[in-house]
Amino acid sequence: MDGILAVAIGLVGLTVLIAVVGVGTTTALSVVERVRESGLLRAVGLSRGGLRAMLTAESSLYGVIGATLGLLLGVPYAWLTIKALGANAPLALPVWQLAAVFVTLVAFTALAGVLPARRASRVSPVAALATDG
Repeated sequence: MDGILAVAIGLVGLTVLIAVVGVGTTTALSVVERVRESGLLRAVGLSRGGLRAMLTAESSLYGVIGATLGLLLGVPYAWLTIKALGANAPLALPVWQLAAVFVTLVAFTALAGVLPARRASRVSPVAALATDG
């Protein structure tokens, strides 16, 4: 059982890594596609820090949505797995561990958006508005 648990934890770690790379890529593409929007926001008074915070919060929302869907799908599947194995054990939810995984996933996805957000905030508003969208 310990071996199966180790493999499952390894697969979860790999899944989180893939999700973080995906969020970073998605945010980077979003920044590239929305150069004019970022320039317009900067031109009307949004600071560089405000733009970085907005884009980082946007990428962290990907983590919130992903973690929520993961919990909503994972808990019933865990219960079904226990029933399918014929184990006569109740489903015990490790609430603090699930909360820690949730917060960690949101933090990782927020960190994945930091570099694209920094890149977007460095573009001058004039140059951003002059680009062909």
